[in-house]
Amino acid sequence: MARHAPIRLAGMIAATATFAAAATEASAQQAAVCDPLTGAACSSNQVQTGDVLSSVNLDVAVGQLQVSVETQGNVLRGGVEGASGAMISRQDNRGLVRGDVVVAVSGAENGAAVDTHVRGNNFEAYTGDAVFTVDAAQVAAGPAVQASTDIQAGDSAITGGGYVSTSATANNVAVGGPRSQVLGAIDQTAQTTVFSETVADIRYVPATASFSSRATANSAQAGTTGSSHQNLSIRQENRPSTTVAQTDVYIDNAWDVSADAQARGNYANAGNEGGSMVIRADQSNAGRVRAETRLRTDLYGAAVASARAVANETVAGNDDIYLSLDNTQINTGGVEAVATFQGNTGYDAYVGADAIGNAVSGYVCSTCGGEVNVANTQVNSGDVSAVVNVGAGRTGGSRAAVVGANAAGNSATFYVSRPGG
Repeated sequence: MARHAPIRLAGMIAATATFAAAATEASAQQAAVCDPLTGAACSSNQVQTGDVLSSVNLDVAVGQLQVSVETQGNVLRGGVEGASGAMISRQDNRGLVRGDVVVAVSGAENGAAVDTHVRGNNFEAYTGDAVFTVDAAQVAAGPAVQASTDIQAGDSAITGGGYVSTSATANNVAVGGPRSQVLGAIDQTAQTTVFSETVADIRYVPATASFSSRATANSAQAGTTGSSHQNLSIRQENRPSTTVAQTDVYIDNAWDVSADAQARGNYANAGNEGGSMVIRADQSNAGRVRAETRLRTDLYGAAVASARAVANETVAGNDDIYLSLDNTQINTGGVEAVATFQGNTGYDAYVGADAIGNAVSGYVCSTCGGEVNVANTQVNSGDVSAVVNVGAGRTGGSRAAVVGANAAGNSATFYVSRPGG
């Protein structure tokens, strides 16, 4: 039999800008690019009003499949290494941003990997041995930020397994790196439909396969390692709108399969090592947030179906001695998580749904004499529901079914832990 050749497809559509500041080893201490200590700062202003669209349609019989599609309205990427710098960024997306991938595939004995990621506004900054001050403001108010992936192999097999990952984010900020100080403010406002969907119909997968969807209105993440420090203010507002993540998978015969959907109105995640950490988070959600997963099989070995929906979520963790967290969360929107599994004959099924109005967690290192100082305010008036539907072993029996549904209006967790655990 002829050997299938690998196929690889990668694409990116965006209005993109870059910035950089670097210093040689000899002059690192003297270098200053847009240095806030001198009153200087680089600035970028991006406004997107047209539609930004990407589409991939494939019908292939291959040994290996790799598809990567990135669709973005406004993008600013850059970095600071061995220097100090500051960036003022303003991003405003008013247009439709959409990416669609449809794949009909057979074979793929060496695996399949499909990534579809759509963002309205995106700011990314790498910091290495640097002091970086960020002032980033993002507004997403277009018709929709939408991502979809459809895998069709109902009459064939994907023998090598693999994964499908689909995500839609209205506003995204990601900063950080090793041995850095990250300072400043992030401000995000969204009022747009955010929709992410993964659909798959496959006859046979005799390997591990995972399918996921992520939908987030506002996302801000900061990660610093080594001897680092953070002092950040994060404000996120998701106005009346809809944020939905859906994963719908049918596999006739699945050996080891997982399907997952996660939806968030506002998400702030800060992690640090080797120094103090001061985080101020202010989140408000008035939109509907829904995550739904449906996994169906005839024959299955291990099957996992999960859905998680959160209106406001803040995570702050410091693997060092000090964390100060001032957190305010207000949710008035509905939150829904639904996980459904149907399997006729198999072994182990794990099905879970989690829905939370407001969630916050903070931790520091236990072996360093860690200290956590928290001021936390959470108010939820939105309806919150977590629903699980399971039909396992209805024809030929099932060895185990592990099921859980968790719903909470407000959830707060603060603890001291060993580094890395």
